[in-house]
This record gives sequence, C-alpha cells and structure tokens, in this order.
Amino acid sequence: MARLFIFLNIFFVLTAVTTSLTKHKPKQKPRAFAIPILKDTISGLYYTNMTVGKPPLNVNLVLDVTASALYFNCRELGYNSTTYTPVLCGSRGCAQTKDRCTTCFGPFGPTCRNDTCISGVESDLAFTPTVNYLVNDDLMILRDTSPSAHLAPIPLRASFACVGDGFQAYTKLPYGSNGGLGLGNTSTSFVNAIVSSYKIPFKVALCLPSKPGNNYSGAVYIGGSPYVLPPNRKDVTGLLVSTPLTRFALHGGESARISSSLIPYGLLETSIYKSLVKAFAGKAKKRKAVAPFTDCFSYKSFGGKSLLDKEIPVISLVMGGGAKWNIYGPDSLVKVKKTVVCLAFIDAGVGVRFPVEIGGYQVEDNLIEFDLEASKFSFTSSLLLHNTSCSRPLC
Repeated sequence: MARLFIFLNIFFVLTAVTTSLTKHKPKQKPRAFAIPILKDTISGLYYTNMTVGKPPLNVNLVLDVTASALYFNCRELGYNSTTYTPVLCGSRGCAQTKDRCTTCFGPFGPTCRNDTCISGVESDLAFTPTVNYLVNDDLMILRDTSPSAHLAPIPLRASFACVGDGFQAYTKLPYGSNGGLGLGNTSTSFVNAIVSSYKIPFKVALCLPSKPGNNYSGAVYIGGSPYVLPPNRKDVTGLLVSTPLTRFALHGGESARISSSLIPYGLLETSIYKSLVKAFAGKAKKRKAVAPFTDCFSYKSFGGKSLLDKEIPVISLVMGGGAKWNIYGPDSLVKVKKTVVCLAFIDAGVGVRFPVEIGGYQVEDNLIEFDLEASKFSFTSSLLLHNTSCSRPLC
C-alpha cells in the first residue's frame, strides 16, 4: 500500500464564548456528555438540536468551532421567553463596564435591553451585527447515555448571544438552522460551563458521522471517555494516539489546523496538493474532473470494491513525537460516480497561513479528542478499520 508522508506541527484553533454557570442539574451526576450531531445532506455541515426557554423554543445549531458564542436569531424565531434574564454589564459573565453598555429605545425584550452586556459573534461561518445582547435562560440538550444508546434530556442554565435581524451566514446553513454552537476554552464557554458545574475533565471530542440525514448521528463528547460506538457498543479509547496540542504554530515547520465545521473538504498548499495528486495518479488512471474537485481517478484502477482497498494510497500526517494520523480512502476520496472517485482536497494556492487545513470529510468516522488540561490532542485513524464508525443509527 503506497503512503504519502506529510510532516507537520499541528496548530488547532478552538475559540468560543458561549455559556455561563449552570443552574439545573440532573439527580444523578453525569461523568461525561455525548451531544448528538447530525450531518446535513445538502451543505455537508454538522448540527445539533436544543430547546430554549419557556414556552420551549426548538433551535437547530450548526457546530461552529470558530464561533465566539453560542448564538441564534432570536428575533426571527420569535424568542420571548418568560424565564430569561439579561447578563448585566459589569457582572461576572460580562467583561464590559457599565459605561460601555448600550441604550435601547424599544420595544424592550431579549434583543433590546438597557445595561445589558453585548457580544460580537466572531465566526468564520456567520456574521452578526455589532450589538448582540447576552441573556441567560434554561437550555435542554439531548445526551447520549451510553452504553444504553438512549437519548436523555439534560437541563442547563446558560447564557447565549441573542442575534437580531442582521444575522448572515457566509455559507448555506442546513435547513432550519438559526445559529451556531461554539466549542472552546474560555472562562464563559459552553464547554467550560459544563466542566465547571459537573466537575468533569476539560476534554472535548468529536466523532463526526459520514452518513447524512436524520437517521444517523455522531457526537460531541464533553468530559472524556468512555467512547462507546456502534455496532458492538465497545469503548474505542484504546485506539487513541496523542501529540502535543499547541495554540500557536511552531517555527521551522509546517502547520495545520482542523476546520471541520466550516469547510467540507481539506485545503492544501499547492506543493503539498501536487504531491498528493502525483501519488494517487501513480496508482490509477485520471478521469475528467467533477466539481468542486479538480483531480479524479478511475475507481476500477483502485480495485473498485472498497475505498479501503489496499491499492489506495494512505496519507500519513506525521506529528510531534512521531505520532501518525493515517487518512485512508474513505476520508481522502469521494465517490462521485459508480466508476469515478475524486480527491477530497482543494488546492488552496501558495503562501497560505495553514499549508494543511483538515476538513470535515477527513475527520468523519475518526475520533479526535482535545484534552485542554493536559494540552494534548489525541486521535484514531479510520474507525471503519475496526468494524465501527461515528454514524450511530437513531431509532
């Protein structure tokens, strides 16, 4: 089996400002959370569902690892909960002083309050107006209570940015989505709220589903293992290998980042992309390009039976300490026709900040874990090699 080695220093970006301290807790303290994540059929983005306030308002939130807040379009959804409270300027959940607060001229409500903290939602996925009011309210999230495979509702008291009419996504969001769920390491983040409230490890793991639609789900794990996956419901923690997690690109080496919620396919600097094309072209006949891809091949040349076929080159990302993240056919090739497969990467050009930007397609059916306490990034290669995946059937 041919192998293409890419040596890197990994630089991961996870920044968000999402929630404050929780108020409600279940009777039995959870050891970890597993929030179901679905893949949109059209956009290829990943999303989850939450219920907010009273009366309950159902919101679909795109998984947005670049977001600075948990946010949704309050005005469009008609959000006017009786249980919300504003996050006041100068309070624990707001870095702004009272003299920097805005004045609302009415009508008053969640998107128009005096002395309320405001937040600019910084995201590569969406744009919002400068003035987004932060409010506290009751959230109900679904939690995968592995190993029973039952989805149980868990109540939280949380803060979020109430976005107004100026909300605009840079890309087409899944149908029915009105905002985003950010993940990150800040004092007021959604992850930090759960970690501090339930006294669980500060670990965030992604297991993105490869199967789109409402019949299968992956998960965002908060709190660490066990990671119990279908069909045999066995813990796959033992498959993880680790490398240091750094906030800034190291000097003297290539750098990479994961941008799994924003781009569906990986971005490669031109020289790396050309090396990849050369390696695959040495094993298969070229075929006419199929948009958005520029390099496609004969599926039959690779064996034509499985994307795990031994004739398909393996891409090895070699990281700090010698850890190797192997990207196999299911994450490097897209089957666009019965007899044609295309490279699941895009040529990003020369002089780009990140020579390797890993897309959602490369992460699907791989378990990746960010241990923010130990500054460690852990990962499996394709779980399909172990007769399991991140696409859990939903009953």
